[in-house]
Amino acid sequence: MEDITRALLVMDGGYVRTWYKHLAGDGIEGNFYSINFGHLIRHIGALIEKDSGRRCVFTAKKLYMGTNSEIDFQNRTFYRSLDDAGVQRHTFPLRERDEESGYPALKEEACDTTIVYNTAKEFFSAGTDNRFDMFVLFAGDGDLTPLVQGLRAEGVTVTVVYYDFKTPFSTTRASQKLLESADKVINFGAFLTERVDRNIIDIFRKLEEPEVYAVRRPTVRVAAKRFPGSAAETARTFPAPVYALYTPGEIAEAIREIPRKDGEGYVLVAQLGTYLEHKTGKVLPFGIKLKDILTRHAQDFETKELPAYSVRLTESRIPSEQEGVPDD
Repeated sequence: MEDITRALLVMDGGYVRTWYKHLAGDGIEGNFYSINFGHLIRHIGALIEKDSGRRCVFTAKKLYMGTNSEIDFQNRTFYRSLDDAGVQRHTFPLRERDEESGYPALKEEACDTTIVYNTAKEFFSAGTDNRFDMFVLFAGDGDLTPLVQGLRAEGVTVTVVYYDFKTPFSTTRASQKLLESADKVINFGAFLTERVDRNIIDIFRKLEEPEVYAVRRPTVRVAAKRFPGSAAETARTFPAPVYALYTPGEIAEAIREIPRKDGEGYVLVAQLGTYLEHKTGKVLPFGIKLKDILTRHAQDFETKELPAYSVRLTESRIPSEQEGVPDD
């Protein structure tokens, strides 16, 4: 009987999606790329074969992620590359709109918990001779560390594939705890600088122009909330939110307008984000947080972590309403 490595491959979809969006939308040194997941998985299989001396067979390739209709629309090329590679997509609904306000309130079901449960179930439900003995995990979340440790305790060899990168607005970095718990780690970013091997070159397809993810959602009508003594419920029409960044001027104006501040003039960032969505009709693109913009414009805004993450205008410089989108 042929001596083989039976490998189960699992991707944290939200995490891997940031890779794809970064390369296709932000680019590297002015170049933009699409990831060919088929070639990527084959190359990782080849690396496993080189280390183990046995042929690597993927028993299954799975991706788990939260999504909704808008994100599905943005993910069309991402999904196509996964489908071409034979990756099974397991998606969970994101609540698209808050029932009272009508505005997006994206909330993902526990994706990490699902990965842990399904992976453990697949391992223990199989007969001893049919269990996977290699686990390849595309992830960066430290919450998955117990899964890695548990599988290793059962004799499974674990490889974690990760990608650390920065954009003008955020930093994506894998948990050191997760990386240290694995038998082997593979840095996807290293493939970008080692494009000499033909197998690595084929992982990336150069794009002529960046992919754009800012799209407009349709206008929505929701029922107004009934208050005691009010007239019968009426329908309210909300403007179509646009996926775009808030300007420093918009943020500054919102901070001035929000009446609820602490004794030092700080506003809760969570409250500020909700206020900006209602006031501007804009929603930050998937993967970008208001904290990222505040951090980039530290000369304009002062933040504090305790007792809750809050922000106020700096005394040295107050942005005007005319200021534009942050520079790239």
